[in-house]
Amino acid sequence: MSSPSNPGIKIAAPGTALQQMCNYVAIAETTNPAESLRELILHTLFTFEEEKASSVQEVADILKTMFGVDAPTHQVQEALDQSTSAGQVHQPLGTNYILTADARAKVKARIDQAAQLQERVRMQWLTEIVGRFPILNADLAWGALQDYLAKAFLRHGIQVAVFLDPSVELPPEYAASLSTLLAESVQAEFGSTHAESARHAISDFLASVGKNEERAQFIAECADGAANYFSLAVSPDVAGRFREKLSPLTLFCDTNFLFGVLDLHVHPFVEVSNELIGAISKHTLPIKLRYHTATLRELQSSISHYGDILQRHRWTRALSRAATTSRFMSGIELKYHQKHAENGVEVDAFLRPYQHVDVILKQHNIDIYRPSADRLTERATLQAEYQEYLKRLQREKLYELIAHDVAVLDCVRSLRSNAATTLEAGALLVTCDYSLYRFDSDASRIAKTQASVVLPNVLWQILRPFIPASQDFDRSFAETFAIPEFRTIGSGSAKACSKMLGLLAAYKDFPEETAARLLSNDLLIDHLRAAQDDKQFQAQVESAIASENQVLLEERAALAKQVETLRADKERAEKELTEQKEAAAVEVAKAQEAIHANKKTMETLAASHRDAEAKAKDASAKLAEMTAAKDAAEKAARHRRLVISAAKRSSLALCILFSVELIIGYFAWQHGEGQNLFQKLTNAWPWLGAGFTAVAILYPFFMGRERMRLLKWWKGEAVQMEISKK
Repeated sequence: MSSPSNPGIKIAAPGTALQQMCNYVAIAETTNPAESLRELILHTLFTFEEEKASSVQEVADILKTMFGVDAPTHQVQEALDQSTSAGQVHQPLGTNYILTADARAKVKARIDQAAQLQERVRMQWLTEIVGRFPILNADLAWGALQDYLAKAFLRHGIQVAVFLDPSVELPPEYAASLSTLLAESVQAEFGSTHAESARHAISDFLASVGKNEERAQFIAECADGAANYFSLAVSPDVAGRFREKLSPLTLFCDTNFLFGVLDLHVHPFVEVSNELIGAISKHTLPIKLRYHTATLRELQSSISHYGDILQRHRWTRALSRAATTSRFMSGIELKYHQKHAENGVEVDAFLRPYQHVDVILKQHNIDIYRPSADRLTERATLQAEYQEYLKRLQREKLYELIAHDVAVLDCVRSLRSNAATTLEAGALLVTCDYSLYRFDSDASRIAKTQASVVLPNVLWQILRPFIPASQDFDRSFAETFAIPEFRTIGSGSAKACSKMLGLLAAYKDFPEETAARLLSNDLLIDHLRAAQDDKQFQAQVESAIASENQVLLEERAALAKQVETLRADKERAEKELTEQKEAAAVEVAKAQEAIHANKKTMETLAASHRDAEAKAKDASAKLAEMTAAKDAAEKAARHRRLVISAAKRSSLALCILFSVELIIGYFAWQHGEGQNLFQKLTNAWPWLGAGFTAVAILYPFFMGRERMRLLKWWKGEAVQMEISKK
């Protein structure tokens, strides 16, 4: 994919790079194609470091092989030189191109952050799948979602690039619708098994981005990265002017877009339309919102037409609930049945606020535009081209709707100038009608003119550089990827579905489950579209009802059989439970007996314990008495030892003195001089005589006293011996 004004860079095989979501995020915040190329080269040098690219050509070859970017060597060289000057890349001693430490850390952090965000989104969604779609293989579901998102972002990036520069070559991915891409991704992973559940699971993922902050961030970053990736093929002059300023622009709103503003469509159209209008007002963007007089007539005609359809029948809330499950129901009918199922609102009350839609739109700063010329010839030519185009695409559309589209598109084209870029041309039509968008895009390419029609998600992408980043804006931007292909007002499928719902309303208390199955039956809707007349239509509906009833009868028979089986299982389980209860009762009785026996044993042990305590107290008292007796005996023994010791010392002293006296007396009497000797001694030592006299007097008394002490001692010893015996 390339442009004459930028012949160097081509996007050769985008699918290779876009299968890994973190590759989008690597260049999500770049501001121009040159910066995107530099960031992609940094990403390449980090991710494929083992390739050891030592020349500019080798770096270019990796870009082409791994990311599908076919850039000439001089542009790669320029990007490498700029990165080298910025201190991000160096080539030590002329060897391999490698990132500097700081640049490597920043690239790694960005890639890790993107991978972690993707993993958190994956785990959150797989947790939801386990609860809501237990029959789905979680890994296959994630594979299908990732493949679908890659294709959706690829298409988004291509559409942005083509809108900015119509000379960009278009690969086949540009033409595929989101519903086709989703069917392909689901088919590749699941085949025909569980395909419907997988489609619903992926649709739910996209529908919930507005309620999940990380999911919205993931979608927004990937969309930005995809747009910047494909902007590599856009002319640098165009890309530069696009980001410099936003020129004054008159934005015409198509009918389907205004239905969101009027709250006559289902999410996400309502949110996206109002968020876009709010952003234009809040950030004072130079955009005037207008709608064509033909659009006003179509709005009024559509509201009146579907109001008549709704008023023909008396709806039950059960049937309205069944209607909300159909993907073929027109927006107005679907919105009514949603509200009726919730609060039972009547048709008149539902339609009353829309009797003057021009007043409601004026409150949103959307004014009517009245063309000054009819341009009948130009419109006739354009209408013929549009009808032929729809015929080639095999797209069904009512004549009135085609006439409206042609009138608005011709008016927008007539107001556009020959500016270099489509944003500078002065007028633009925003629509959710993919057929109209493709027709204008293809026709403009053939005529080599700027496109005049833009899709909401492409418009959001274009406005992102001019709106300060915020979580609310990211959420609203991410929600544009949840928009399904627009349900064309008055299409064959919508008419068939509405008509069948009217027939079902004629039945009294028609089963809600059966109605939901009929309204969601794709094959039945296709058959009803081909019905030749009302009689054949009614016959097919009645046949389908009979078939559904037969299926229900079979299901009921199967359910009855299951009920019988369950009843038998229940009886068997109850019997087993009764037996288990009886066995448990026996065990409880045994346990109670054991508890009673244990209780008695415990009482016996308690009595024994009390007896033991009493005996222990008696033993303690006796022990105390014995201890006291022992202390007394020990005291008596000590006293006895003292008495004996004293007696021994006294006796020894007396014996010595008595012996000395005897010896002296003996020698005195032996030598005849005893008397004289004694006299001499007593004269020499007077105290000696007194001592002898005292000994002679006291000895008998002392000896008698000692004998009494010894007697008392022997009596005390005898008493102690009696105590010890006791």
